[in-house]
Amino acid sequence: MADEPGPLGEDLMRAFGGVHKGLRQWVRSLMGTGQAMTVGRAGVLLGLLERDEPVSMSALGTAHDVTPRAMTVLVSGLEREGLVQRTAHPQDKRVTLLTLTSGGRAIAAQQLAPARAEAAALFGGLSQRDQAELLRLLGEVAKLLAQRGIEVPAP
Repeated sequence: MADEPGPLGEDLMRAFGGVHKGLRQWVRSLMGTGQAMTVGRAGVLLGLLERDEPVSMSALGTAHDVTPRAMTVLVSGLEREGLVQRTAHPQDKRVTLLTLTSGGRAIAAQQLAPARAEAAALFGGLSQRDQAELLRLLGEVAKLLAQRGIEVPAP
């Protein structure tokens, strides 16, 4: 049966884990914003930069697979540093909206976005055909996860 685990499936799981760890290390090495900038913090700032409008903490946390508690900790630190601002949603006071401050926008646009682009350039070492095939295969893995009730955010 196709769903039965085998040695090759276990090798793939180990390979995915190793590549995931390596990619995080690669991205972290390129951020160049000091020890205080983590991949999670960068994800929040870049997520806000991409949307360019107030975003709810819960929506941003869901998009980045960050728990509500972890999101609160991340945002509190970024707010203390003057990089993000929290406001109440005008119609639903239970919802907290996030926006970038000018300082947060500057860091995200001038340091983090170029670092993300440089990190993505890693895939330039693969042919266009290999990149397309990798995307296709990852899409197939996402479908298999969805069949098992796990939603993978769209790229």
